[in-house]
Amino acid sequence: MIRDVHSEVWRALAALAWLVGAAVAGLCAVRILLGPTTDLAGWVWALAFAGVGAWFVWQAWREWTSSEALRRLTGVPPQQTPAQAAEFPGAWKGGPVPLETQIEKLSEAGLSMAPGRTIDELLISYPRAEFEEGDPYGLILFMYGVEVEAEPWGRVFCERGWNFDMECLEEAGDYVRAFESILRTTGHPELATDMHDDFRPGAETCEIRYSIRGRKRVLTARIDHDWADPEAMGAFFRDIEGELADGRHFWAADNGQSSVLFFLTDAEAAKINAQREDVLVRLHS
Repeated sequence: MIRDVHSEVWRALAALAWLVGAAVAGLCAVRILLGPTTDLAGWVWALAFAGVGAWFVWQAWREWTSSEALRRLTGVPPQQTPAQAAEFPGAWKGGPVPLETQIEKLSEAGLSMAPGRTIDELLISYPRAEFEEGDPYGLILFMYGVEVEAEPWGRVFCERGWNFDMECLEEAGDYVRAFESILRTTGHPELATDMHDDFRPGAETCEIRYSIRGRKRVLTARIDHDWADPEAMGAFFRDIEGELADGRHFWAADNGQSSVLFFLTDAEAAKINAQREDVLVRLHS
């Protein structure tokens, strides 16, 4: 169910580029130290290059491990190579499944296409063969978390799904927008009100404030570049589950550095996993 292959490739290339930069900076530091004379200024320059090299190494490490925050939230194991993926228990090993059958089975499990959505709109994004032969149930679950890729924009395929990219923070209000999308999947978008966040790039933490039925909540989120804090997200998930207390929980279908979220009962999730083993994983609560 990986829709972010190109993103992962670019991350690997970026990590390699940072390592090359680190090597160049390190070489400059060594050449200065091994030069014919090394005065105080030479030591300063050598230390400066060494510092730059260390920073480049850290950036490379961040690119390689950038999906770890999402995995802590969902419990999904690291991604596999195509050859490895063919062996893990959730890999599709059966024959083709008609797209209409997949839609019907998901509807029986509580995930229906939004009113007005059609198969033709699904086929705008991917050919029928990819739904039916390449990734049965996995691809359509991904589509249930996104919008129709045609005008008019903003038409979701499923009201109970949302593709949550953990790398979603750029400015104040981005946590609020993520929370609003999460609430939509529950069918109770009005549950949390007065939402506000003071996210600021470069800060160490930010506060996310909201009210649930008149009771105020404050979450403190750690800032790691543009990555949402899995601890803060988990606290919000638990808050919503506990407040609604209707037997539903947040489940996720793996999508590389993001996850497609659904709000389902255990029985509904079991019906979906009966069609495709472990395609949904319950979020930690």
